[in-house]
Amino acid sequence: MARHSPTAAAAPYMTGPAYAVAMLFVLFPIIDTIAQVWPLGLDSPSWRYGAVGLGANYLISALFGMLGLALVAALRQHRRTLQGLTLLSGLGALLLLVAALAFVLDALQVRAGVPRNDPRTLWLFDVGAAKAVFKYLAGTGLLAWLGLAGWKAGRTIAGPEHEAEEEAPRLVSKQQK
Repeated sequence: MARHSPTAAAAPYMTGPAYAVAMLFVLFPIIDTIAQVWPLGLDSPSWRYGAVGLGANYLISALFGMLGLALVAALRQHRRTLQGLTLLSGLGALLLLVAALAFVLDALQVRAGVPRNDPRTLWLFDVGAAKAVFKYLAGTGLLAWLGLAGWKAGRTIAGPEHEAEEEAPRLVSKQQK
């Protein structure tokens, strides 16, 4: 009988809560952004500029949540969950790249309407736009890296013969029942 370390024995109890907290780090920024920009005004460059700019401020939380989900999946050897997160990371990276490019175009349109009576106003607008673009491009790179790392990590976890034993993540572990 193999003896497990106390950490390994405790891990199953923490899996569900860890997944739940990490998922909230992903979902809450999305919910908060949508709640603050509702109703949607997709046809307005100034609305898109504001919505995407606001989303940039929440991006770090969502990235942290994705990292948390991937770490739990990798540490608990949840291969299918890791594969799903890898796909989501790749799609997220693509979405962030598109958002960054569209944001630049919207910022250029909105910039024309920025008041010029105070020279700092235009400078503050440009700095704010640059920060948002930087956040989206950094997020793009980090999600792509996370996706690649998740793909590589998933390849180290036992394949189809292990799949029958692997279960979807649960909020309550078997030992707690």
